[in-house]
Amino acid sequence: MILGEEFVDQEGNKYRTINIEDQLWTIDNYKGTQYRNGEDIQKAIDDETYLKLGSTGKGAWCLNYNDKERSSKYGYLYNWFSVHDARGFAPKGWRIPSEEDWNTLEKHLEAKTQNGTSWNELLKLMNMSYSGSRGINGAFGGADKSAYWWKFMPEVAIMSWGRRLQSKGNQLESIDGFQRFGFSVRLIKNNL
Repeated sequence: MILGEEFVDQEGNKYRTINIEDQLWTIDNYKGTQYRNGEDIQKAIDDETYLKLGSTGKGAWCLNYNDKERSSKYGYLYNWFSVHDARGFAPKGWRIPSEEDWNTLEKHLEAKTQNGTSWNELLKLMNMSYSGSRGINGAFGGADKSAYWWKFMPEVAIMSWGRRLQSKGNQLESIDGFQRFGFSVRLIKNNL
């Protein structure tokens, strides 16, 4: 695991990166508010807006706990519809991690712990903080106890999948979630 170059998205947000095997991951949760084509992702400023956008299959983003300061540390939360929108979610040259990508990361972290690196050291290096999530009812939960990230899963299904990290565990877990949940997003660079 080697820290990579800083990446700047089309809106000027900066992200630290890390090389893991043949992948370059962002180690900061995403904070973009536009699709790749420059159109705005709709901001959910309150529960009512968040519920309406999700229940009508529209993309939404929100501040983490509707708090600017918290969001500067933990990034924004996005529903599945925004992450999988046809206009493109990730900036040019980047993508949402697939199941295979998450599996590669998990195997790498597991190998590091077996070789003596502590789980807490790895979390710090990967900047994996317990950012929480947003439920389908618009309520926030899990602050300082859990974190959730989307995986790329374009199949339309009632449940989608991502990864969860809990403060009481020592692994990334596969987790299902309704498409209206608000999860964080990490990015991977295309074609290293």
